[in-house]
Amino acid sequence: MISVVICSVDAAKFRAASGCYGRLLASEPHEIVGIHDARGLCEGYNRGAAKARGELLLFSHDDVEFLAPDFAAKVVRSLETDDVVGVAGTSRLISARWAKAGPPWVFGQVAHISAFGGRTFEIALFGAPSRRVGGMQALDGLWFGCRREAWETVRFDEDTFDGFHLYDLDFTFRAHLAGLSVAVRTDLYPIHVSRGAYDARWEKYAERFVKKHGGSLHPMRPRMFHVGGAEALTRAEAVALMTPPHWAAQGGE
Repeated sequence: MISVVICSVDAAKFRAASGCYGRLLASEPHEIVGIHDARGLCEGYNRGAAKARGELLLFSHDDVEFLAPDFAAKVVRSLETDDVVGVAGTSRLISARWAKAGPPWVFGQVAHISAFGGRTFEIALFGAPSRRVGGMQALDGLWFGCRREAWETVRFDEDTFDGFHLYDLDFTFRAHLAGLSVAVRTDLYPIHVSRGAYDARWEKYAERFVKKHGGSLHPMRPRMFHVGGAEALTRAEAVALMTPPHWAAQGGE
């Protein structure tokens, strides 16, 4: 069974996300586990995973949509070979912001609803050399999945990260440090409504993250770089823009 764990205090968003996953996972035994009173995402995700019955655990924001029609098959296949899978991440973690290493160490593709009227899609193209990119050290938390034994091995650190920031980097980086296989899947075509806010609250947890993991981070200094981007007018166009021509020569994966 696949268990989708969603922490949400917005009934409309939770209903929409549940409907989306219900359609995507219709071919697989699945359940939606909603946590509506989380004290923080680590606490909420741990509680949700403990309640869940599935062997495959998907941790999702409540404002994510996926456009891949074969989402279920890809997720199941991915978690047969990898312990943890996400949609964006880095193979070289140098700070509390996973993308700071820049190319060629960042991977994934994520579309956002345009901030200008919400009528188009702004696509962040970090890197998609293939449909699956292994060797990740950390993943973005908008969505990632893992095998139950991976969660049991790592678990979310709800004592250190008792709010809503850095839960994702801490979990996935510790999975990497524990020797688990962490990968990015670039062909799930996610749309994420919200964007990260690097405010004072984020800075508080970033300091905790660096204090905890500073000795394990790569010493490279952050560089200035620009993430590749594109604008799509429709969902179909977004999928087309996130499907590089070179994938055809590579086959299924």
